[in-house]
Amino acid sequence: MGLFDFFKAKTDKKADEHSHADISLTANNRVVAAVRPGVVSTTRIALDVSTHEQLKKQFISFDVETTGLSASSDRIIELGAVRFVNGVPVDTFSTLVNPGIVIPPSATAVNHISNEMIKSAPSEGDVYKKLIDFLGDATHGEMIMCAHNAQFDFKFLEKTLCRLGIDAEIKYVDTLSLARRFIPGLHNYKQCTIESHFGLSNSNSHRAASDAEMCGNILNNILLQATDAMEEERKQIESSSPSQEELEVCAFLLNDLMKRGADTSWIRFRKNSGNYVDVTCLYTYLKFKFAKKGKYIIVAESETRNISLPIEACTASEGGTAVRRVYFSKPQDLSPFLDCFYKAYASCYKSMHEYISSGNYARCEAEECIRTMKALSAEEIANLMASLESREYTDNHPCVKTEPTITRADVVVNAQNNRCPLCEIKNLHNWDRGFEAGFKYWEQGEVARKEGDLTKAISLYDIARYNGYEAPALYESYAMAYRQMKDYDNEIVILEEFLSRNTYGKAGVFEARRDKAISLLYKQQQAAKNAEEKILRKEQVRKEKASKAIATAEPKQSRGKAIVQLTDDGTVIQEFETVTAASNAIGVSTKSIRDAAQGVQKHAGGYCWKYKE
Repeated sequence: MGLFDFFKAKTDKKADEHSHADISLTANNRVVAAVRPGVVSTTRIALDVSTHEQLKKQFISFDVETTGLSASSDRIIELGAVRFVNGVPVDTFSTLVNPGIVIPPSATAVNHISNEMIKSAPSEGDVYKKLIDFLGDATHGEMIMCAHNAQFDFKFLEKTLCRLGIDAEIKYVDTLSLARRFIPGLHNYKQCTIESHFGLSNSNSHRAASDAEMCGNILNNILLQATDAMEEERKQIESSSPSQEELEVCAFLLNDLMKRGADTSWIRFRKNSGNYVDVTCLYTYLKFKFAKKGKYIIVAESETRNISLPIEACTASEGGTAVRRVYFSKPQDLSPFLDCFYKAYASCYKSMHEYISSGNYARCEAEECIRTMKALSAEEIANLMASLESREYTDNHPCVKTEPTITRADVVVNAQNNRCPLCEIKNLHNWDRGFEAGFKYWEQGEVARKEGDLTKAISLYDIARYNGYEAPALYESYAMAYRQMKDYDNEIVILEEFLSRNTYGKAGVFEARRDKAISLLYKQQQAAKNAEEKILRKEQVRKEKASKAIATAEPKQSRGKAIVQLTDDGTVIQEFETVTAASNAIGVSTKSIRDAAQGVQKHAGGYCWKYKE
């Protein structure tokens, strides 16, 4: 039998849970113990509304003293853990540990633990079995632990448990980072400085049990200090929190992930300004909406085939042609999509984990990002699942109308612009140079667009494009500017240019934008056509009315009084139909003729005048 042929050791049940010791045979058939490395995760979590409430109820503070600073090569020589309930220490675990290696003088100088002191101390195997029993639920991530500069303590604990073949999942908060957040202005954030700030007295500093208890007291003070901030945070969460019925959908989705053994600690929910509920794992990977028309969830187009639920096209802001709206009545209707939802979560979780693993700053940024979003505890999920099971739903799916499809062939695109053809673009196949030369012009264009100067914005986008800048952001900016100008012809053309050049995998969004622009152009052209037809109809009606009026009109009656031209002795020279006619005939003003006829003056033009009775 070979070296790597292992057989399970016969141990008692408790040892089997934690030690994972195996038996193997060497080439000489000598029995040796082989320990499978433990699977241990230690995760620092943020202080938010949910964890604040948990910590106020109970937590375990922890501290270790070690032979040095390296968790890989050094060992724990003393550990202390104190259980706090409702802010009061109720139980303590404290022991020296014989790690089987020599304590260097530099470590003894700090913690005052000598080689003589650990000579009779229990071994790691004995100590950590008892520690696991003391920690209880904390080893399954169900109770939060704390330490000061916690990464140091829990890294040592993690390495030790792994070495001993013990599995554990530990979640903790770090009083060092919490102090920096909630107690600004201290000259340093050593544990002794914070103890002094809160008036705490540590009579046995740098010994594990005493330091652990002081760390727990520091945490209690920080929790009190953070109360107002947590209340403000609670209000922010409530303002963007989904409704009870929406949370039932969230619980249904989260419950499925938990059944699959997924890590749901980073999943949060928020209702955004568009009334969509975002399901996030740092990044949004799913969204649904309770709209007036009905409840729908956004699903990849490829997953909607052979689905009996009502399906509708999405807008560009929802993801474009790559996704569809799927209407549902109750959360259980979403069961056919749970596998694809899990895949979306898994991909998002991977991206999130890569980001937070890049460094402490990234993790802090991520924690800050999700702080004011709604988290669901296991208890809340259970209550919501019970609520949705008892809720009476009606299968009132909306009637999704199939709108007539407007295609490119239904419109006449006549785009007028000053853009150079693609073949004349500089840095056409050199992304880096194109970005360097053109990005600044796109930035300036964005400023102009947001200020309302759309003509200037388009001009700057043209310069950015000419210099080789081809990012999706440029084409999206073009499209937004043209849409605002209602220049759908140019919007269609520029979007089609992007689709012809696209290597970014965003075709669905830009196709949806293009299709919407085609639809708007069609309506615009139909409106212009209808307006022109209306003008022609009005003109036709006017002509018809004019012709009818001419045909039925009576002979025109002359206006004014007839007037007679006389000599001084009363002899009639001639008659005129009107004063104007007389004025035109003899070249005398109408006023003079009227005055003579009315007796104001005797003559007008050397003649007497009178109106004909």
